[in-house]
Amino acid sequence: MTRAAALAAALLLVAAQPSAAFDPADIEAAAAVARDVEADVRWLADDAREGRYPGSAGWLATQEHLIDQLEPIADGLVPALEGRAAYRQHFLNPAQWGELMLANVVAVIPGGDLADEYVLVGGHYDHLTAQRCREVEGDDLCNGATDNAAGTAATLAIARAIASLPATPRRSIAIALWDAEEYDLIGSQYFVDHPPIPLAGVAAYVNLDLIGANLAPSARHTSFAVGAESGGALLEQRTAEAIAATDLGIRPLSQVFGQGRSDYAWFLPVGVPIVFFGDSTNACYHSGADEVEIVDFEKLADQSEAAFRLVLSLAESDERPTFTPWAQLDYYQDLVVLSELLTDALADLDHFAEDRRQELIDLEATARARVELGPGEYQLGWAASTGLSAIDLARFGLPCDAQLLPEPDAAPTAMAAALVLLGVARRRLG
Repeated sequence: MTRAAALAAALLLVAAQPSAAFDPADIEAAAAVARDVEADVRWLADDAREGRYPGSAGWLATQEHLIDQLEPIADGLVPALEGRAAYRQHFLNPAQWGELMLANVVAVIPGGDLADEYVLVGGHYDHLTAQRCREVEGDDLCNGATDNAAGTAATLAIARAIASLPATPRRSIAIALWDAEEYDLIGSQYFVDHPPIPLAGVAAYVNLDLIGANLAPSARHTSFAVGAESGGALLEQRTAEAIAATDLGIRPLSQVFGQGRSDYAWFLPVGVPIVFFGDSTNACYHSGADEVEIVDFEKLADQSEAAFRLVLSLAESDERPTFTPWAQLDYYQDLVVLSELLTDALADLDHFAEDRRQELIDLEATARARVELGPGEYQLGWAASTGLSAIDLARFGLPCDAQLLPEPDAAPTAMAAALVLLGVARRRLG
């Protein structure tokens, strides 16, 4: 069965399902809660948090803040521990951190008749050490507002939104705020290696990383959802429905565009389907300029709402997504998406560094010509190579400046970007 046929079959399946337990008013009210993200981003990305790097006083304060937010609405997830201790999944990594005890912050909102199954939602709360911030970027402090105070805030908002519903969803909602993502994803790796919940019971993992970011003026209304095909046609359809409920143009891309550079990467090898919401790496990435001032809060609210709607849909559904192993590197439809974004991005040509403009023109022309050949002539790797080139343009061909933010009262532009999500591609791991 082709992916298109499978998606059509899923549409029929979804249409045949009984109505959800929550009426539309309940869901809309909870969605409004999921959009309330700004205060947490500002707290997490404040200078007082010291970049939330492991071992700092700001990192410890962040853990306490996360538990403060979760304790009234969710139970601690660590077995055999009680009180606040149950929200910290401690782990050691002597090779990188000596005897420093690292900690994921984990919680669960117990479900109803399918409580032994879970929808997992999360993102990392850590960021760069002061030393690495200086060595890699030459800055004294990297606050990581979009990477990943924004994803952390969205995860908290989604948890609050679930808790605000008049009844518990059918499946349990597990919440994970990862430590040490910036250092080889070791927090989520520990969770998978020492799961506090049965991984076989996890219907899907929804990952939030590097959101609320804009890549260029034309990309203000564009974002990405990576890897939904890992859950087959059902997860693709559920993701599309959640996206359609917001005003943001979230474009689907296949797993390859995540590049294994965020915490979802450990879940795929153990058969857990994933969806990774993100905005790719703009010129402010991993620098002292990734401050609250560059966060697009309206975009972030849309992303948080879309993720909430997906989490709730998965929690309520009779059916679970079926894990679908990675079948091929990339797809013709990926190239179609990238080609459209590159074509629209030509409107930003003057925003690019002068010595990179011809590169954008050539890349757009090549991608468009390959799309015009049709799916029958598609060659594996065309989309992936286009994406790699585009993300290089995004990261190093554009400035980190105020033009990345929305203009006051600006009307939505066409979904566009000279850039694509390769997840959190080319993370310069030290």
